[in-house]
Amino acid sequence: MFRYFVLCLAIHFTACGIADLRTADIKKETQAADSENKARQLLDQAIKTQGFDQISRYSTYEVIGVDHWKGLLGKMGNVWNWKKDKMAMRFTVGDFDGQVEVLEGKKKGFVAGIQSWDYYEIEEGRYNTEVKDDKRISFALAAYHYYYELALRLQRAPFIRYYGTDKIDGIEMDKILVSWGNKRTKDYDQYVLWINPESGLIEAVTHTVRDNYMPMTGFLYSSARFTDFRDVEGVMIPFKQTIQLKQPRDNENKYIHQFIIESFRWDAFPAERLRPNPNLSPVGDDKIAG
Repeated sequence: MFRYFVLCLAIHFTACGIADLRTADIKKETQAADSENKARQLLDQAIKTQGFDQISRYSTYEVIGVDHWKGLLGKMGNVWNWKKDKMAMRFTVGDFDGQVEVLEGKKKGFVAGIQSWDYYEIEEGRYNTEVKDDKRISFALAAYHYYYELALRLQRAPFIRYYGTDKIDGIEMDKILVSWGNKRTKDYDQYVLWINPESGLIEAVTHTVRDNYMPMTGFLYSSARFTDFRDVEGVMIPFKQTIQLKQPRDNENKYIHQFIIESFRWDAFPAERLRPNPNLSPVGDDKIAG
């Protein structure tokens, strides 16, 4: 029955095309210049409020927590080979070199990572880049890495437009759309940032998923709600990240998966720890290895 359901979903995915979050005025480029300026100002201010203009002081960070995937969609989409076991994700600032280590359960001690988009695993202290690539883990590490630095990464995008207002938990928020182009294409992911005027923080993002390990899912889009912000050495970090299908919902218990952070540390380890292969050249912020 489960396989039949997945097959039906795949057929449905193929028929739905690519998700498009653009409004009519954004598609037609008829938005007034002052609205475009407002969007950029909102993003720049959110970066300063959250402290992301200061993260160049750091070279790495470590996130320890638990990722819970719920329901049928959670079962289909779970990117990890373990369930609700505590793990540590480690990243370098400004690129896509990342690593995950399982800290408890049957997979305790397992380490997997990507260095310049090359997948590797470490078991019993032995580094192995010849192991079969795990596309789910590679996707997850890159996605989480991007989320943690989201505003700063998107600030470099050439296409930033005002998207109006909407409410979460009764609070009216400003929204801006950010992308790398104004076309409905697989090449350009679209991000709608929800900025709370009271806190000045980005408290949610609605986004497409063009580059995915699962085939025929371009029609999907989802939202991440960022809550429980805490000041970690001058940077506001959301200790709860709730992923929901389509638009963000007030009820945080309705989710595909939810990551709860136990601890977050800057410069907890040297960058070399995430670059075990000295023969690989860094690719920086490029999403595709050069």
